[in-house]
Amino acid sequence: MKSMRRSLLTLLILAFAGCRPEEVFPPVSETGPAGQHPVAPSFAVPGIGSSQGHISLASYKGNVVLLDFWATWCPPCRSELPYLNKLYGEMKGKGFAIIGMTVDQGDRKDIDQAVKKFELSYPVALADSSVQEAYGGIRAVPTKFLLDKKGSIRAHYEGVVDENRLRADVESLLKE
Repeated sequence: MKSMRRSLLTLLILAFAGCRPEEVFPPVSETGPAGQHPVAPSFAVPGIGSSQGHISLASYKGNVVLLDFWATWCPPCRSELPYLNKLYGEMKGKGFAIIGMTVDQGDRKDIDQAVKKFELSYPVALADSSVQEAYGGIRAVPTKFLLDKKGSIRAHYEGVVDENRLRADVESLLKE
């Protein structure tokens, strides 16, 4: 029981003290220079677990997409997986998709076990170094990119993102 409390306290400290959300792109409600938003780099990467084959960003055109760069060894990443899974389940029928982009370098079997453990219902892919670099170099996990229906990056979050904030941003883009 004592070790469980200590683990929970450590998780909370890491989740809230170590990784605070940091906006790099303008909030969803704002536009970039001359009303433009950067276009998300295209990719086709190997799927993990039930997402066998390749996962291509192009196949999600017309949907609001959340790219979640995460790692199995990252406590803040793992703390977000349940609510990301819940958000996906509630909104996938409305034109919303999540692609989990693991940055793990280990054995694919270990990654597959993590995907099963967290019962992720959305596709999970292996984000190799070229994909990470295409998105500006993933310097910290979790890192997320929220794309609109046209494939433009509308928000960029580093660290744990408040569930209500993320839900509001997704709902705003689904209305566009």
